Amino acid sequence: MKANMLFLHRLLVFVASRVNLKSRKAKSGMVRRMAVRSTNRKVFESIVDGISKAIKEKPEDVIWFFQVREVMAGMDKPMSDDNAWEVIMRDKKSVKLSTAELIETARVELKKFRRIERKLKKLGVI
Repeated sequence: MKANMLFLHRLLVFVASRVNLKSRKAKSGMVRRMAVRSTNRKVFESIVDGISKAIKEKPEDVIWFFQVREVMAGMDKPMSDDNAWEVIMRDKKSVKLSTAELIETARVELKKFRRIERKLKKLGVI
């Protein structure tokens, strides 16, 4: 039960954070922050640009895809109910959307995730 709650909590936090990235400035800032973490910014940008052009998606959406994929991979690891509850209580991020809005946003984002995943698989990247 608590593991399911952890999954739902992480999904809702992810959706809420994605909703906050609607502005162009926020998205370009996200791309810059991810590039700074890379050892070589130019190489990182050229890889992301190349992949995004090949699959005809925005560079920030390609970065977003890999971030979500990493979060989803982390959810697959087994976790005890007590640990799951601790993670939920530690995050304590509030969401200012109704449940219906969150579900609709999650549905749209999952559709986008699957579309990008399909294109990257076809390209042979994943």
